[in-house]
Order: sequence, then C-alpha cells, then structure tokens
Amino acid sequence: MAKPLLRSLVPGDLGPLVKELGGEAYRSGQLAGWLHQHDALSWDELRNLPRSLREALAERFDLQGLSPLERQVSSDGTRKFLFSLRDGQTVESVIIPMESHATFCLSTQVGCAMACRFCATARGGLVRNLEAGEILEQITHLRRDLAENPVPGHGDRQFNAVFMGMGEPLDNWDALPTTLDTMLGDDGLGMSKRRVQVSTSGPGDGLRRLLALAPGVGLTLSLGGTTDEERKQLMPVPGRTPLAEVIDLGARYARQSGRRTTIAWVLIAGRTDLPEQARRLAKLAGSGPFKVNLIPLNALDDDAQEPPSQAAILAFQDILNRAGVDNTIRLSGGRDIAAACGQLRRRRLAG
Repeated sequence: MAKPLLRSLVPGDLGPLVKELGGEAYRSGQLAGWLHQHDALSWDELRNLPRSLREALAERFDLQGLSPLERQVSSDGTRKFLFSLRDGQTVESVIIPMESHATFCLSTQVGCAMACRFCATARGGLVRNLEAGEILEQITHLRRDLAENPVPGHGDRQFNAVFMGMGEPLDNWDALPTTLDTMLGDDGLGMSKRRVQVSTSGPGDGLRRLLALAPGVGLTLSLGGTTDEERKQLMPVPGRTPLAEVIDLGARYARQSGRRTTIAWVLIAGRTDLPEQARRLAKLAGSGPFKVNLIPLNALDDDAQEPPSQAAILAFQDILNRAGVDNTIRLSGGRDIAAACGQLRRRRLAG
C-alpha cells in the first residue's frame, strides 16, 4: 500500500509533524519552502534539513506521486504532459502560454462521472479522485518545466491556474479545499485568488459547498443548454440540477467573491449555435453578475459533432453583443496535440 503523499498535508500541519519527529519548530517552514516554493521531488533536494529528519519523513510519506510519461509541444507553444500515478493510472496537465503569463490547466480526477457530450475525459467514466498532493504535484512538474524551458517574454511572471483539466473539481471534496488552502496560503504557494479559477459543470451540491467554503477564487460555469431539457441532453449528470438553480448559485458566488462568474458556452454546430439559444443565453447572463466565454467545440476523435462555421459563431456573438452581454470568443490552443478544452483523455489504462 502506498504511503501518504507529503504534499497532501496543508502547510499548517507540517509544524506538528516535524515536532512529532523530533525536529526544531523552524524546520517546518523550511520543509514547506522545499515543497511549495522550490518544487522538490526527491528527499536529497531538501538540503538544509537534517538527514535524520529526512529519513523519518521518508519512512512515513512519499514525496513524489507522479511520474512524467510523455511531454508534447503544440505548434502554438501549448505543452501537454501525461503523468503516471502510483497505482498505474494516468492523468494529463497542460501549460497554456498566454500573452504575458502561463496558465496551468490542472486535473482533479482520473476520468470523470459527468458524461458531458462535448468532453473526451468522460468517455471512460470516473476511476477515482486525485489526492490533494497529486493535484499540487502537477503544479510542481509544470513549474519545473517552465524553469527549464521558459516562455520567451514572460520573465518571472506568476502563473495562473485553472481547474479545467480531467475531472469535475466540485465532485472531489476530499481534495479541493486542501488544495486551495495550500495554493492560496502564504506558507504554501502564496497565489493570488485572482490567479485561480475553478471550472465546473455545475452540480448543485458542489456549488453549494463552494459557496460555504468561500475561497474567493474565480468560478466558471459550463451550462451546455439554455433550458433544462437542452442541458440534460448534453450534460446528463450535472443537468440534474435545474438550470435556474445553477444560475442562482453562480450569481450568489459572484456577489460573495466580488468577481463576475464566467459562463462557458461550448458552440456545437446545429446543437448549441442557434439564434434562439443566443437570445436565451443573453437573458440568463443578463440576470446577474456574469460574463460569457464562447468556446467553439474542439474536435473529439470518436465523435461526429463539429464546431459551427465562423459565420455562425459571429452571428451568435452578435446577438449577445446587441443584448449588452460581455463576451469573448475563446479559441483553445494545443488542438494539434489534443490538449485543447474538452480533449484531455485517459488514453492509457492502468497496467
């Protein structure tokens, strides 16, 4: 049986642990620094910790839970990583180069149970949740990659992080609060809330728990439909939550966080690009503190659905514009390596 991952502990738990193992109190700050600032992946890298403390930690914890299997680089600079987990399962993560910074697209589950028709991850169903340490270690590997291969012009700008990879983040409450605590805490990654975004298909229970947690990070809601019937057709599991409830919870979170909630609208030819849907979407978005991201479908290798024509996309956007809805067309990078929005998939089975 695998040992617990040390990164799954929040930094505040390291003090009692170090004390229990006979270390001086200040060693917990050094340990947190190695984990979350210096991206250590081997015990030997923790150079200013006594060997006795390192050995005691190694007896009880694993420091590394992900092993890089594959790294692909798109023609547009997007980088996709395939990682093997300790049980032989695999997950993917992505570095997306933006104008002035990199965005890390992180996975929260092996597979996904939401069964959304426009997402490849759901094809194999849900295998398991990721531990907090497995989510955080994705950041470690991506930061190490950026340090070795910087994006020209980015300098030392802080990265953004989006929970938009494999899995439904609001379906993993064993790990999400701990992960956010470590990402945002000064003794962890020290990230600004403005640089973190949770993207969700909108399961009602998960949204209510996020409201109770009140982390202050950004929220993106993938709707999939402008009526309950439309939503259930494209998003069978999250579609069980009435659309009106999803919109209400999204608006409440926006008011709580002081940040507009983003509505992600995937444009599929003949299914979600119709003028009447644009008018209904404009009404939904205008009912609260929302903005809209229009995302043309990224092709899936086992599906006949297609993105709309450029003319249809612009016509859809024009309806939102005339209704005064703030919106952006988001063209996903990394399509040539299947790293774009909706394309991440568990391509290798355990063993």
